[in-house]
Amino acid sequence: MKTTRVVIAGVGGQGTLLATRLIAETAIKQGLNVRIGETYGMAQRGGPVMGHIQIGEAYSPQIRPGDADAILGFELAEATRRSVSYLRQGGLAIVNSKKIPPVEVVIGMRKYPEEGALLKLLKQVAGKLVVFDATSLAEKAGDPIATNVVMLGALAVSSILPFDNREVTATMKESIPARFLDLNIKAFQLGAQAFKESESMFH
Repeated sequence: MKTTRVVIAGVGGQGTLLATRLIAETAIKQGLNVRIGETYGMAQRGGPVMGHIQIGEAYSPQIRPGDADAILGFELAEATRRSVSYLRQGGLAIVNSKKIPPVEVVIGMRKYPEEGALLKLLKQVAGKLVVFDATSLAEKAGDPIATNVVMLGALAVSSILPFDNREVTATMKESIPARFLDLNIKAFQLGAQAFKESESMFH
């Protein structure tokens, strides 16, 4: 079986961990081998967070630079930084266009990079780049905190994973507390729809 490697890049407080876990749980339910690894930058809210998911044969929890099939970027600058390092040439990048300035920018040590420059860098690595405002879709679903599930919905219909959105939805129904389920299912469906709409622009 081909090994599928996905890097999830975001900042603290964006729920990268939940997205990583839902993918891993779905893989396990399908009887697939899965390894996950997480790395944290500054541990406080707002520091960089990265999840590594490998489905299939994997000997290390960390994905090697240049080996990821897809990057799921919850924040534009973080997504670009991780894509340039980890995404294989011609891989898929799904990126939330919402910017969350890191601590160094907030305290004035650095400037947030110009959006056009970030997208240009992404296009140099990604064979396919899908960018949309996942946070506003999460707000539409009922809570901006569901951005992570919007992004997961996009990934689930991208054909990168060795299972589809129906299987991920089934895992969500088992893992997410009942009172949050409707909101998350709606967020997931909005993300899936956004991916399909942007994909139709490629053809």
